[in-house]
Amino acid sequence: MTVDDRRRLRRPPIQVSTWRGDDRTAVVTASPDRRPPTADDVEDCLDRLVESGFVHAITGALHAHELDPFISAGFTVRERLHLLRIELDSTRPRSTVSTGSPMYTRRARRSDRNAVLRLDHRAFDDFWALDAAGLHDAVKATPVSRFRVWAEPGRGSAISGYAVTGRAGGRGYIQRLAVDPDQARRGIGGALVADALAWLSRGGATVALVNTQDKNRAALGLYLACGFHLEPSGLTVMERPLRSDRDR
Repeated sequence: MTVDDRRRLRRPPIQVSTWRGDDRTAVVTASPDRRPPTADDVEDCLDRLVESGFVHAITGALHAHELDPFISAGFTVRERLHLLRIELDSTRPRSTVSTGSPMYTRRARRSDRNAVLRLDHRAFDDFWALDAAGLHDAVKATPVSRFRVWAEPGRGSAISGYAVTGRAGGRGYIQRLAVDPDQARRGIGGALVADALAWLSRGGATVALVNTQDKNRAALGLYLACGFHLEPSGLTVMERPLRSDRDR
């Protein structure tokens, strides 16, 4: 057994973080490279969360084979997500930007963060909208990442969209993509996807994954048009309230 194997065995099967900086809401996810958590693991984790003062728990996006221990522990479905995949060695990403405005993608700057977060809140509902910590986590979620914005010099360099793309080995991930609702249907989303896939291909990724809300038909249509295919089973986000010490 190698040192890395021993470290993985010592790692807990469930990881815990806070939801969007809310120290009362915990995010619980299955640890990568560990055995799947059992119902007892989940119950033990919830006990520790209650002792630490958390009042609500949300799971990360779970695959179908990861659901049972959370269901046994009283979690219910909060949201279902589509999971899509594209093989990069056989794709030719498409993009159609049907606008006469001068537009371009560029690397995101630190000074763009507030504008990006405002755009994100316009593009997503309150549950999914990112705060500064969430955006930072999206950028740092993989060993290598690309953070691009789509800006228009003709609009005072206003940011109309952005994308965070990550790569881990041969796998790529579109971690986050948002377009200003007022600028929808102008090809911005497709251009950002094409930029992301081209970067992943150059970096040696052979497959890219993305998930999107089950109810977000516009995003689903975008990814399908860009060559992604739906995986047979999607992802599920679950939640449950936590009892306070007084309820025990």
